[in-house]
Amino acid sequence: MKATKRLITSVWTVEYEFVEQGKVKILNYSRTDTEGYQLENELPQCELRETDERIVTHLFIKPFKQGEWVTQENATEVYEVINPQFIFSYSEQ
Repeated sequence: MKATKRLITSVWTVEYEFVEQGKVKILNYSRTDTEGYQLENELPQCELRETDERIVTHLFIKPFKQGEWVTQENATEVYEVINPQFIFSYSEQ
């Protein structure tokens, strides 16, 4: 599964898989995912919750809506990340 987050001219794409109820494993997080740019309006939007040390703990998802950010309050899905890492440490293996 994939979801995106636009930051100015970049589209950050998170690729993840469901592992059990309410939990996901992040496979990749990058701003170079071509599919994220091409399908931005079709993929859900995301927000990654981080600790002060920039360790990802949760993934928030909601359907795409132009000009709207994902927040804890408007997320339609919330998942605990089972492989917490520094936000820029996720890359395709």
